Amino acid sequence: MITSQSSLQGRLLRVLLAAVVLVVATLVVKDYLVFRSHISDRVSQRSAAEALGDALADADEPVAAAIVRATELQFNRSRRAAGLPDIEDLAFELQTPEGHLVYASALLTGLPALTTQQVRQQDIELRGRSYWPYLHETSRWRVILLEPVVQDTLLLRWLGGTMVPDVFVAIPLLMLPLWWAVRSGLAPLRRLVSALARRDAATLTPLQLDLRYAELQPIVGAIDSLLARARRHLEHERSLTHNTAHELRTPLAVLAAQAHALATAPDAAAAELARQGIARGVQRTSHLVEQLLTLAGLESPDTSRPTQTIDLVALCRQHLIDLTPLADARNIEMALESPDQCQATVVVPALHSILDNLLRNALNHCPPGSLVELHLTQQGGHYRIEVQDNGPGMPAEERERAFERFFRGQGAGPGSGLGLAIVHEAARLLGARVWLAEGVGARGLRVTVEWGVG
Repeated sequence: MITSQSSLQGRLLRVLLAAVVLVVATLVVKDYLVFRSHISDRVSQRSAAEALGDALADADEPVAAAIVRATELQFNRSRRAAGLPDIEDLAFELQTPEGHLVYASALLTGLPALTTQQVRQQDIELRGRSYWPYLHETSRWRVILLEPVVQDTLLLRWLGGTMVPDVFVAIPLLMLPLWWAVRSGLAPLRRLVSALARRDAATLTPLQLDLRYAELQPIVGAIDSLLARARRHLEHERSLTHNTAHELRTPLAVLAAQAHALATAPDAAAAELARQGIARGVQRTSHLVEQLLTLAGLESPDTSRPTQTIDLVALCRQHLIDLTPLADARNIEMALESPDQCQATVVVPALHSILDNLLRNALNHCPPGSLVELHLTQQGGHYRIEVQDNGPGMPAEERERAFERFFRGQGAGPGSGLGLAIVHEAARLLGARVWLAEGVGARGLRVTVEWGVG
């Protein structure tokens, strides 16, 4: 199923639109709360009633009624001129302190004079309509102001109606510069995509692009870093191919020579020598191929690496038993120093590779009469395996390169130079460190593998 991809530019514009709507909604709510606060405190009513009370201070009843009537007309004319739909008129009532009615708006005509108890309520009902009342008393007059209750829906319509037209004007003015900013801001990314699309698969040189913006520079840096790793990996694989071909050429040449010798052997003794040479060549080639497959398996990133809880002591003993024929043939003594038991959860094939290659290396490189020791220790949550011998050892400058594939020192014995490379990869799977050092008494070689349970 094909899914359409969203545009970053469109997404940013939608986010801006949502932000504008959110701002408008916030302002409307703010104005709503301010309006409700003013109503609760009777701010506008108090101001109008007090001003009217001051204007009536020296007036007699006919003049006072005329002033209230003029004030009512002025206030309601101003309310209607505000352009708010469905707005209703204010109502006034003027009484003497004794409650004698002097003036009443048309709405109140025919109704009894309002009492102080009525106008001190939160709202009152008159002829099916709710009003917010306010009472202002002076020494001569009782001024009552009635304002129609504004329902929330009407209030929100007023507040939104005054703001929405401005928002519709502002949105295009905001969208246009943002669209241009996003379009020009994404131009460096389009240049990056174009530069990558033009590249040949074999071209792994750095891009060296200047994307202008500091936020985009890490992208080029990450791609250049990836290309650098790809170059090193490719060089590594080329080196592996070259070294593998070189290592295979020698045993294959020996096999070809021994096969020719077998075919032209003048007698049975010469034929037997040729057959033995062929067997050794096949064994060496088989061992090399097996090590290459082991190394490839350890380096594969997709292989599942299940762990298993085992007794490390039993595993070490089994490896020593398996290699006893090789040790006896070379007259080399092997010893194990370990606790009685040592349980650990490990990637078992990786640990097999470590023990097998370290012990075989020691047996192959030590002269007859040597001693190979395997030490297993556990301290807290850390495990350590050491294989040391009293053979010729390895110079310090060679120890630095010992884990390279196909590296063989000057005094190297038989082997392909892959053993320690396999140990290094297997240790990586265990989450372990591995290092080389001189053996006890500055003799031989000691290889240490250490890892923790975490």
